[in-house]
Amino acid sequence: MSRCRRVALVGALIIGCVGAVAGTGPEEQPTPSPVGGLSFRDEVEVTVVNVDVYVRDRQGQPIGGLTRDDFRVFQDKVEMPLSHFAALSEEVFKEAFAFRPEEILEPTPLPRPAPVAEIKPIFVVVYVDNENLHPLDRNRALRQLREFVTDNLGEPMRMMVVSYQKTMEIVQPFTDDPQAVNAALRKVQLYSGGMEERDSAAKEILDDMSEEHDREGDWATSSHSGERRQSWQAVLRFADEEMQRLNESISALRQVVDVLAGLDGRKVIIYLSDGLPMVPGQGLMYEYAGTFRDNSILTHRSRYDRTQVFQSLVSAANAQEVTFYTIEAQGLQVTGGAEAESRYGEDPLAASVGIKNLQESLRFMANNTGGLAVVNTNDIAPGLAQVKGDLFTYYSLGYTITSSGADRVHRIDVQLPNHPQHEARYRRRFVQKSLESRVQDQVLSALMFEIKGNALELAVEAGDGAPATAERWTVPVHLSVPLGNLALIPEAEDYVGRVVVFVAARDNLGKSSDVQRQEHEVRVPAKDYQTALEKRFGIDVPLLMEAGEHTLAVGLMDQVTRQSSVLRMNVNVP
Repeated sequence: MSRCRRVALVGALIIGCVGAVAGTGPEEQPTPSPVGGLSFRDEVEVTVVNVDVYVRDRQGQPIGGLTRDDFRVFQDKVEMPLSHFAALSEEVFKEAFAFRPEEILEPTPLPRPAPVAEIKPIFVVVYVDNENLHPLDRNRALRQLREFVTDNLGEPMRMMVVSYQKTMEIVQPFTDDPQAVNAALRKVQLYSGGMEERDSAAKEILDDMSEEHDREGDWATSSHSGERRQSWQAVLRFADEEMQRLNESISALRQVVDVLAGLDGRKVIIYLSDGLPMVPGQGLMYEYAGTFRDNSILTHRSRYDRTQVFQSLVSAANAQEVTFYTIEAQGLQVTGGAEAESRYGEDPLAASVGIKNLQESLRFMANNTGGLAVVNTNDIAPGLAQVKGDLFTYYSLGYTITSSGADRVHRIDVQLPNHPQHEARYRRRFVQKSLESRVQDQVLSALMFEIKGNALELAVEAGDGAPATAERWTVPVHLSVPLGNLALIPEAEDYVGRVVVFVAARDNLGKSSDVQRQEHEVRVPAKDYQTALEKRFGIDVPLLMEAGEHTLAVGLMDQVTRQSSVLRMNVNVP
C-alpha cells in the first residue's frame, strides 16, 4: 500500500505522494551488482576545497607577487597541503577573455595558450533594500553604482538587480549587459523608501519626550510619571515594530542567499541600505535614559538583540559560498552633528549609539563572509574599487579532502608567516556538503534560474487544478523517468531501487518554500524487468496551492548511482 505524507509549502502548498512507496526504514546497503541505471558516482569522492584569499596592505591595496610557499592553510587547526595555487589578477582575466576567433585575421592562427587558472563565473546581486533606505541617500549611491556597472560588467561577471520594499522583486535577472542593469537601477530610483516613515515615527516619540522634559521642573521626581510611562511604552512599541520589520528584511535577504546556492561560480551580494538595527529601538532607549535619567529601560536591550538572526544569515551565506559587500547609503555620520542627532535624538550618546547600531550589522555581514563594509562615507567609489579588487585580484588556494557523505562545517585559517604586515581576508568557514544537500541547493536555485543538466531524463507535467477549499486548488503533478535510467538491486523475486524527490515552490509575490524531501521505492518483479525497461517510472504528486502563478522546482536523485536531475516549470492556478 502506498503511504502519503503531506507537508506545507509557501504556507498554502501541500505535497503528497501517489502511486509510490515511501521509504521508512534505514537505507539498505546497495549490493555491488545492480541492474540498469546510469554510471556510478564514487561515494568516496575527493573534494577540492577552494579558498579565495584577498591579501591587502595597510591602505587596502592588493599585494601581488606572493607564491604558494607564502601561505599556510589550516582546516580545523590541521594544516592542509595545497593541491593547487593560482594568483588571479585583472590582467589574467583580460587575457582569459580577450581571445575572439573572429578578430584573428591570419588564416591559421596559433593555438591559444591555456589560462593559468580556472576562471569561474562571477554572479553579482545588487540588492537595493528600499525598506531600509532614504530615497536621497539611495539615489546618490546608485549614481556611483551605475558607474561601477558600466566600467566592470562583462565576462565572466553576471549581474542581477533585486529590490526590496516589503516584498522582494527581481528587477533584472542575471545578465552581462551593463545597459540592462543600469536601466534596472534607474527604475529602482522611482520606488519609495521605508526609512522616512520610520524616522517620522521615531521623531514623534522624541518630540513627546522632549515636551515632557521641558514641561516639568523637577521631572526626575515629578508626579507626571504616568506620562513618562507612556513614553516608555512608546519606545518599546517602536522597538517591537522595528524588530518585525527587521525579521522580514532578513527573511527576504535570506531568500536571495538560498536561491544562489546551486549556481556554480563565485557569488556576491552588494547590499545597499542605510543599515539594519542589531538591537531594534536601541537609540530611542538611550534617548529615554538620558532624558529622564532612568537607565532601567536599557535592561530591555537583551530582549531585542538580533545578533542571533544575523548569525543565522551569515551561516547560510557561508554554507552557500555567498560573500556580502555592504554599502551604507546615508553617508558620513558625525557624532554630535546636527544631521546625525536629528535622526537619532538630541543626546549625543544616543545619536552615537543609533549610528553604530545600524553600521554594526553591515560590518557583521561583510566581515563574517569574507567581504567588505563601506560605511561612514559620502563617496562610495573607493569602496567599490575595493570590491572590484576582490572580484579580480586574489589568490586561489586549494586542498583536497575525502567526502564524508554528510554535511560538515569546517573552520578555515590562512596564515602569511613571512608577511605579518599584510592583511588576509577570506571566508573563515567552509561547509562540506553531501550530494543530497547539493541537489537541494539546485532545486532552490531553480526557483529563479534555469539549471542545466537532466541526466536521469526527468519529465514533469501538471494537470488542471480542481477546487479543494474556498482559497485553494488541488493541482496534480506527474513525475516520470525512464526505468532503465534507475539502478535496481536484486531482492528476493524483485528488483528494487530507491529515489529521492525534492520539491520547492515560489509564488508570484516572491514567497519561497523550504525544500521538501520524500523517498520513494521502485519495485519491479524480476520476471517483468525486461518489459518494464520500455516504460517510465512515475510518481504522482498532488499539490494544494493558492490561486496565482507559481514556479515549481523538482529534483530527483537515484540513491544507488547518486545521479540526479532538476527541472523547473510554471504552474498557473485559476
